[in-house]
Amino acid sequence: MRELKSSLASRQSLAPALRITTATGTAIDRTGFESVTFVVHVGAWTDGQHIVYFEHSDDGSTYYTCLEDDLVGATVNLTTGEKWGVTIEDDGSSPTAPTYHNENILIGYVGDRQYIRPKSYIDDAPNTGAFIGVDAILGHASKRPTA
Repeated sequence: MRELKSSLASRQSLAPALRITTATGTAIDRTGFESVTFVVHVGAWTDGQHIVYFEHSDDGSTYYTCLEDDLVGATVNLTTGEKWGVTIEDDGSSPTAPTYHNENILIGYVGDRQYIRPKSYIDDAPNTGAFIGVDAILGHASKRPTA
């Protein structure tokens, strides 16, 4: 049996917190890894439209919004029309049943930039908000075992 831990690394980019304002995650440096998957943790949602999208950079200082071809498992937010990621909001089935309530969503990065970071964008002014956090799982390490 093979184990996976020695080929992966995990980094917290956006600490889980109750989000009522826009927040930017810590940049993830891909050096030494060929793949990155983001885990978007969504806890209790009360109100607001929350858009978790991604930016990438060659130098770690100038960031550009990731496009459709850079991400696997992401959808475009129709409100903004340019942010590819995941939207957490009321899904219309009931007043308290948001899309992705108490779930983890996986978003794969297939772009070629060295640095990637998530952003939690709030499209309106929620009173209570939603618990959101983002971790990065780095895979296909060039040196194993990973630290």
